[in-house]
Amino acid sequence: MLLISSGAYSQQYWLSKNSPVTLDLIESHFLDSLTGWVCGDSGLIMKTTNGGNNWIFQNSKVKDAVHEIFFLNSRLGWALSMNILNPQPPYGTTILKTTDGGNNWDTTRFPIENVFFRAVYFQDSLHGFIGGVTKNIMRTTDGGAHWLDVYIDTLLVAWLPVNHFDFFSSDYGYATGGRTDFAGVVWRTTDRGVSWYPTLVSPEPTLNTHFLDSLRIICITGDWDYGPSMISSTNSGGTWKYTYLGFFGQPYQMSYRTANEVWTPLGFGLKFIYSLDSGFSWRETMTPDSSEVDNVIFTDSMHGYAFGKKGKMYKYNTALIGVSNPGSQVPDKFSLEQNFPNPFNPSTNISYELKSPSYVTLRVFDITGKEIRTLVNGFQNRGVYKLRFHGDGLPSGIYFYEIAVKDISGNTGGFIKETKKMALIK
Repeated sequence: MLLISSGAYSQQYWLSKNSPVTLDLIESHFLDSLTGWVCGDSGLIMKTTNGGNNWIFQNSKVKDAVHEIFFLNSRLGWALSMNILNPQPPYGTTILKTTDGGNNWDTTRFPIENVFFRAVYFQDSLHGFIGGVTKNIMRTTDGGAHWLDVYIDTLLVAWLPVNHFDFFSSDYGYATGGRTDFAGVVWRTTDRGVSWYPTLVSPEPTLNTHFLDSLRIICITGDWDYGPSMISSTNSGGTWKYTYLGFFGQPYQMSYRTANEVWTPLGFGLKFIYSLDSGFSWRETMTPDSSEVDNVIFTDSMHGYAFGKKGKMYKYNTALIGVSNPGSQVPDKFSLEQNFPNPFNPSTNISYELKSPSYVTLRVFDITGKEIRTLVNGFQNRGVYKLRFHGDGLPSGIYFYEIAVKDISGNTGGFIKETKKMALIK
C-alpha cells in the first residue's frame, strides 16, 4: 500500500529557534499554538505561552530525566520520570502532577520498584492510563491518586512494554508498544480501558497511532537497527497491514499537520520523513544543521514544533505550507508559473515544473531587492511542484519570487533563473 519516493532533498521546512538549554529534549505537549511544555534530561520541564519564543523553567522536584508529559488543560498535567541509570536506588518511576499549569509539581514514587512507566494519557480529570515495563497498562478513576490493574487478554506478547496511548472516543482506543528485535503489539480497548486485547502486528515496537476515522488507523513502528515501518488497519484493528519503509534512523512518533500531511523524526538518522497523502507514500528531508530530532508536534496546520538532542528547538516554516507531491505528470521543459491568485491576501500558490533532477532555489524579495524568505533550497526530482506562500506579517506591496534551477542530470548542465512579480493587498 505504501510507495516510497526515492531521492531526498532539503528545504527549509523547519526554522531554528533559540534554546535556553543544552540538555536533551525528550517530549513535548501543546494545548494550542501558544501554550506548551517540553521535558528532558535532569528533571527539566519548561513552559511557553508565546509559541516557543520564550520558555519558563518549572521546578519538577526530580533529578532524573522526565520522559513523558501530558496536559489535559491549562491547569491539569502529569509527567513521568524514571530512575534507571542513576546509581542511587530505589529504581522505578516517579509520577508528577500539577493543578496550576506546572507552577507547582507534586511527586509520588510508584510503590513497586523496577516498574518503569513511559506513557501517560488522561481522558478527563479522573480517568487516565499509564503504561510501561513490567506493569505495562494501569488505569485510574480518581485522577491518579490510585492506580488499578486492567484485564489483558492472554497472548504471548501481551505483557511487552507499552509506549503510547491514543483514544478515538472515551471507550475506544489503543495502546502501542513492544520490544526491539522481538515484536510490535497493539492493545485494543472498547470499554474505557477496563480490558485490553493485544495483537501481534510487526517485528519491531509500535509507537503512536493516528485515527483517520473510526475504521482507518495508521501507526508508525520501528527500532534503531531496522528503521521505520508502518502498520495500518481499515476495519477498526480487526486486521493490520505491515509495510517496511526503507529509511535509515529510529522513528519516535508521528504528528499530522493536516489530514494529508504527516511528519516523523528519525533521531540519529538526522532526518525527517513526511507524507503528503495521509501516510501512503513517504519522502525524507534532512533536519536543520543535521541535528538529532526525536520529537515533533503540530497544534494546527500553521504551527508545528520539533525538539531534539542538546536542546535543539525548531518551528515549522509556514511559508512552505501546501508543498505538494510532484504528481503523475512528466514535464518536458522547465517553467515557472504566475502565482495564483494575484493579487493575493493572505496567501497564494506558486507552481513550477522541472524537466530533470535539479538543484532548486526559490526565494521571495520585496520591491527594494531585500530577501524576505527562502522557500526552497535543495535537490528536487523531475516533476510538477506547487507550494503555498503566506504573506502573514508582511505589508501590502509588490513582491518578486525568483527561481534558480541547476540541471544536475548530466544531460544538459543548464542553469536557468526566472523572476515573476506578485502583489499583496491587505
